Amino acid sequence: MTNQLLEKIVGTNIDPRSLLSTDYFNHFNEVIMMLNMLPDMPELLDEVDKWQFKTYTEHFLESELNWGPLAIEAYNEAPAETREKFDRLASQINIMITETRALLRKILEEGNLDKFREMAQMHSMQLQGMVDDGGSIVHGFKGAADQAEIDKMF
Repeated sequence: MTNQLLEKIVGTNIDPRSLLSTDYFNHFNEVIMMLNMLPDMPELLDEVDKWQFKTYTEHFLESELNWGPLAIEAYNEAPAETREKFDRLASQINIMITETRALLRKILEEGNLDKFREMAQMHSMQLQGMVDDGGSIVHGFKGAADQAEIDKMF
């Protein structure tokens, strides 16, 4: 990692330690928000079905953020272990979304609205937890054991 790169990321949402950005998770938050709305609006499942996974690079290439290209540059310089952990989590989130869509579609077709509502809520909460874990990866937190690190921020 060069000082020049660190200077360029000042004023962006790119973490200077991990060289990653939590803005990527906005891509997942879109579908999580729809899952949260499904209990009251089951017809939104069609929109959930249209959602398509994007890699970190694809997300920032398509974003309208003026620092999107810099996010890609920084991602390529991110510590390999951190980037692999981050990418593995993104892949797991994608798999869970894919499985959730199939499960919800099956339950809805069976006409079991109570179970549909319950599963939509449960899966949206699980996905939100995974996105939260992603934020921890970006900001270098390892969980509750890093409370001291969190406290330093405040």
